[in-house]
Amino acid sequence: MSRFTHIAAAIAVSVTGVSVFTPSALAQNATGLESVEQELSSGSFIKKKKKLKGAWEVVRRGDKIFIVFGDDFRAANGPDLKIFLSPQTVSEVTGKTAINGSVNIGELKATKGSQEYEVPAGISLSDYSSVLVHCEAYSVLWGGGDLN
Repeated sequence: MSRFTHIAAAIAVSVTGVSVFTPSALAQNATGLESVEQELSSGSFIKKKKKLKGAWEVVRRGDKIFIVFGDDFRAANGPDLKIFLSPQTVSEVTGKTAINGSVNIGELKATKGSQEYEVPAGISLSDYSSVLVHCEAYSVLWGGGDLN
């Protein structure tokens, strides 16, 4: 596209004048009331037994909720690493209790960098206190982050 086309796409002429559409305005739905992505909570990972650091956030996109790990996410390598939503806080949970009442939302995709995990439909985050990175095979808790 030419420079003129980009400018024309970003500007709309109305009866009252010229309005510039910002990225946030373009991200609104037809009613103009709701953004495409809404941050519900965020925090940093807390190390328990193995290296784990970086930011995470919970976001809503439409009717789906995702746990999103930041670009700064780092974890020690290990077998059978999975992501769980736990009813326990990070300070309460141990490797032996990590799966008690928890829901597995996926295998860890990578030990470095941004990644996301969809919270299964029907799961209410209000029933959970933390997101965990846990080695299920050997009951070793890398760590996690408190959701509230």
